[in-house]
Amino acid sequence: MRKSDADKKLDPKKQAQGPVFPRGDYRISCRSHGLGMVLLEEFKAAYISKHVQDTVKLEKIIALPQLPTELNQNSGPILYGRPKSLPQTSVSKHLEDALLANKVDVVVLNMKDVPYDLPSGIVLASTLKREDSRDALVTRNTIGAIQELPRGAKVAASSRRRVMQIKALRPDLEIVHITGEVPERLQKMENENLDAVLVAWASLRRLNISPRYYVALTPDQVVPAATQGIAGILCRADDKDLLAKLRYIEDSEASWAARCERAFVQKLGGTRDVPVGVFAHRKGTQDPWILDSVIGDARSGEVLKHREIGTSRCKPESLADKAFMGILGKGARKFLPFT
Repeated sequence: MRKSDADKKLDPKKQAQGPVFPRGDYRISCRSHGLGMVLLEEFKAAYISKHVQDTVKLEKIIALPQLPTELNQNSGPILYGRPKSLPQTSVSKHLEDALLANKVDVVVLNMKDVPYDLPSGIVLASTLKREDSRDALVTRNTIGAIQELPRGAKVAASSRRRVMQIKALRPDLEIVHITGEVPERLQKMENENLDAVLVAWASLRRLNISPRYYVALTPDQVVPAATQGIAGILCRADDKDLLAKLRYIEDSEASWAARCERAFVQKLGGTRDVPVGVFAHRKGTQDPWILDSVIGDARSGEVLKHREIGTSRCKPESLADKAFMGILGKGARKFLPFT
């Protein structure tokens, strides 16, 4: 007697079988700001969708005092170079310490905050799906493009990467240094009578902020920061079961792009806030990978761009190496080392 279609669907031999993981209870943490909590919720949703038997709970970790970010009496705005008196302390060090001390099991971070040299015993276990990586120019009045800003307009930016590229596009604009979370920056634009402020489009979307007037800047105009729009997941290297679970929820496209972009910045000797933009992308899984990069000087607004085209199956570090050699061949050495 032949099996019916209903019987075939119930046949366990015909059912897709995924990896089997032991059940676990995990403590997760993030940076204590709005975006950090949004990324944490994204992680929880992605994790529970794959590991329904597990439980995850938030563990609050008190952050270390923040380093000065406004002005230094002797060196001027940090925007144009980190004062030597300030150490290269990771913004997530308190969370890394909590991981090593076994106070938490998972740390969720904006990938831009993940150190390039992680402490021994901590690994970058996974990445979540990338949000829109472009920068956004939020303005007080309606404009259709950055070229429509009036001459001498005041534009606020928080990184040297953005400053140098905006200066290259519009050398007549007045650049104002700004700090704080995205909502704070938008409020400062109103309070301090600024004409526009540059923020990550991914942050606006994740925080569900819809400015009245804004323009999304294409990578051809402003190359994004390395890993902009990607969330990184950290755990202890010796927690093998959890590490396997985290890798099971990884987004392969975001992981590939993050490895490539981080490798490129590392080859230039850069860290977190350097005047470098890099963006790995492709249209489809069968299309070649493209790495767009820019390096320059935030003081003068001089920039140097390079595009490297790989293949659909090239390794991220290989494409980063080719792009590194390519941009050096165009004269990038004059911008090194970063100050």
